[in-house]
Amino acid sequence: MENIKALIQKYIQIILGKTKEVREGGNAFIFLVFLFLSGCFWVLNALQKDNYTTEVSFPIKFSNVDANEIVNGSLKRDLILKIKGGGFKILPYHLKQQFAAKSIDISNLNRVTINGVEGAYLNSKDYYQLIEGKLAVGVELVSITPDTLFIPLTERVTKSLPVKVNASISFEQQCQLSGAISVVPDSIMVAGAQDVLDTMSFVSTRSITFENLSDTIVRNVLLEKPDDVELTTKRIVVTLPVEPFTEASINVPIVANNLPDSLILKAFPAEVSISYHLGLSRPLYENDDFNAVVDFNNIDLNSLPRRLKVKINDHPSQIHNMIYQPLFVEYLLERKESE
Repeated sequence: MENIKALIQKYIQIILGKTKEVREGGNAFIFLVFLFLSGCFWVLNALQKDNYTTEVSFPIKFSNVDANEIVNGSLKRDLILKIKGGGFKILPYHLKQQFAAKSIDISNLNRVTINGVEGAYLNSKDYYQLIEGKLAVGVELVSITPDTLFIPLTERVTKSLPVKVNASISFEQQCQLSGAISVVPDSIMVAGAQDVLDTMSFVSTRSITFENLSDTIVRNVLLEKPDDVELTTKRIVVTLPVEPFTEASINVPIVANNLPDSLILKAFPAEVSISYHLGLSRPLYENDDFNAVVDFNNIDLNSLPRRLKVKINDHPSQIHNMIYQPLFVEYLLERKESE
């Protein structure tokens, strides 16, 4: 029996073949118009036949899962129906979904253990009449695949995971974050199989974009639900504290780390100049709030020029876009005078 998809493919092949012939001759436009019209009549005539067989999906979903168990994989599955009928009867099943998902109470299914995996199984034949009753008049149900559907079940485990914000953020000129991004709740409970939860370290929000921010903004954001897990909440509240900033600078003396007690290290220059952005609501900082260091252990007396890299080991967390100069300093080592 001829498949309806094969019919359409056959028609496309005919058009492609005729188009090739047209390229070699003239009157292409007129020929294609008549070819299209004749093709339409041919398809309409072919669809009137009653001997087409095709396959369509019949969605099912499982409900009433025990509170201590979870289905491995999606709760939604598809049965494959082989149906037979006239072309016009079958065509709608390929143009759009004709069946609403059938809910099946998993507690009513028989239990079985296969290769050490516990689960429930569904016998497709038990739903033959129900599915047949949903077909249009003139459409015959030939078979259902698979004959038996195994639904693996496992122990339901819960775990608390932090929430991470997946966001792209841009600001108006002279504006920036004035603090940490707030997430409420900052962690949620997830449920699933133990082996699935062991691979998860956080739950992410859906990708969101904040553009040209100039003031604090609060948004309800959907969470990205991973496969095979349940989330206790679908949304979280994200707060982005935003305010205008000012540019500030300060000179900080350089300190030598790991310096032996018998030596003195003199850096040239002896200070670094640090510039940074600071929210207008914040007070300016003192040089004691910063720690600029060089490390004696990095000295190589055989290397010229004798320079050490400067690092800022400590600075206020509220500042942004910190830069400092110089990045390297020359140095001189002297022995302390004995007392």
